[in-house]
Amino acid sequence: MRGWTVAMVAAAMLVGADAVAFPVQVPVGAQGEAPDVAALRAQLAEKDAQLKAALARLQQYEDEADYLRAEQMGVAEAVRASGLPERQQRRLAVAIVREAERNNLDPLLVVALIRCESSFNNYAVSGVGAMGLMQVMPDTGKYLAEKSGWRLGRHTNLFDFETNVNLGTAYLADLINRFGSVEGALVAYNAGPGLAKRILAKKENRVKFMAGYPAKVVKEFRKLKAQQERAISLRAEQTTTDRKG
Repeated sequence: MRGWTVAMVAAAMLVGADAVAFPVQVPVGAQGEAPDVAALRAQLAEKDAQLKAALARLQQYEDEADYLRAEQMGVAEAVRASGLPERQQRRLAVAIVREAERNNLDPLLVVALIRCESSFNNYAVSGVGAMGLMQVMPDTGKYLAEKSGWRLGRHTNLFDFETNVNLGTAYLADLINRFGSVEGALVAYNAGPGLAKRILAKKENRVKFMAGYPAKVVKEFRKLKAQQERAISLRAEQTTTDRKG
């Protein structure tokens, strides 16, 4: 014997009812771990693999549910303009629905903003350096990522559509909270929060600016909502017809 090792109670819950409910000493063989500890480690590894598989199935289920909502809202149809491969279109539609709802936004408002900002060009770059679908500025993206507890890394990561939608929706939601309305938030999204405060402070400037970018996004949003309502109405009529038939 080279010594003793301790098998801890916490693992007993994963091993089963026959596991020991208190620390117990077992002999360690010359080649390393005691047989009981090796068996316990293998069982823990198996449980970990089962948990990962279950989480993967749950993620797939959630993705399917989000994509179904994306289809029903018209988001899936809108993202086809991105020109992305079909699989990536699906991921983008899911990302828009998921991130919008996480930030208490209407997914169609996010679609309207993307249409006005980049026309769904994943690699769009503005004259001032805003990037990606939602035209996020690198410094803003870095700040938002750090605020959420993760690191953006290279600014070209803003061309990743899921990252861009994650940050863009969080930014829009934050601006709505800060400026008190969608229109005010859109002024800030387009002009920057500092300039937006000065624009909104003066009636003449506010009216002039509101008639531009914010009005364009809101008009697109209303158009998308009208299309959604027509689609819902048609589905309801079809359901009624099917039941009568």
